[in-house]
Order: sequence, then structure tokens, then C-alpha cells
Amino acid sequence: MGEEKLYDVRALLLRIAGGDKQAFNQLFEVYWDQVYGTSLHLTKSPEQSKDLAQDIFLKLWEQRAALPSVQNFSGFLYTITRNLVHDHLRTKVFRESNLAFLIHYFSGDGISPQRQLEQKELTGALEQAVMGLPAQLKRVFILHRFEGLSHEEIAQRLHITPLSSKTYMVRALMALREQLAENADKLLIIIFLCRCFFFS
Repeated sequence: MGEEKLYDVRALLLRIAGGDKQAFNQLFEVYWDQVYGTSLHLTKSPEQSKDLAQDIFLKLWEQRAALPSVQNFSGFLYTITRNLVHDHLRTKVFRESNLAFLIHYFSGDGISPQRQLEQKELTGALEQAVMGLPAQLKRVFILHRFEGLSHEEIAQRLHITPLSSKTYMVRALMALREQLAENADKLLIIIFLCRCFFFS
């Protein structure tokens, strides 16, 4: 049984390395609980753990070419989960200082025309990317990130399972990251705009 399972995982990793998104979805469904559980154990925050788990699967997809060389996938996944969570806890990308700067930069009566233009361009880039998503991915992304619904609430509204909602969210993030890659130097501001301005 163990050998059969090992063979299946190796076959899945080979398909993912070749860009097979269906195989990636299968891997996601099998290992979501492990990744989320490890993140939750380390952060003690369900909301942070969901976001980190999504980031971890994105990282797997981006580095998919290296997956066939992994011998013990479960151990490998635990290691990258632990490392990413530790990095997050150490660096805290969205530190209060970053958020305070961005709030100050994009608010106030004295906002300059230059800043208004930057805000408009970045918001437009994000809106265009989101609207370009396939219909179901777009619905889940908007409901989760902009309306604040949980995956359970999204599942009820769209008549899907919570796991399907999580899968769609990861796929939406994968697509958005690819589309916004050319604006990588402004990604922090784009994410901030996504949270605070878009669909407000």
C-alpha cells in the first residue's frame, strides 16, 4: 500500500512538473490539511494560516520543475511550510510601519496629482487582472478577498465545497501573480490597494 501511494505521488509530481493543473489540484486536495495544520500550529492564527497555506501551494507551483527530484514529499512539504511560516513570523511583510506609510501615502486632502495617478494606475492594473480571471475563480477571489467571506460561506453561496473554494482561490492567486509579475516592484502597494481601495 505504501509503495502504491509513493508511486502515485511521484506520478503526480511528474505531471505537475509538466504544467498539469489538474494534477496540482489533486495534490492540493490531498495535502491542504497538512499544510494548513502545520501553519496553524506555528502561527496560532487561523486567518494567517489560510493565507500562508495558499502561499505555500503557490510556491510549489512556481517551483514545480524541481518536484520530481523530491524523495519524501510529505517531509519536503513540512520543511518548506515550516520555513515559510518562520520567515513570515520573522519579517512580517505587512509590518505596521509599512501599512502606516501606505495609508499616509494614499490618503489625506493634500494627496498630490502624482500619487493620484499612481493610485489610479495600480488600481486599474489590479482590476483588469481580476476581471480577466475565469468566472469561477473571479467570483471566489472577490467574495474572499474583497467581501471578506470565509471559504465555508463562499461554498454555501456558490454551491461548492469549502475545499473547492480554497482550490479556486489558490488558482486565482496563481493567475494574478503571473499577470502582475511585470509590476513586481510595486506588488506591496498593489496588494494594499487590493485590500483597502478596490471595491470599497
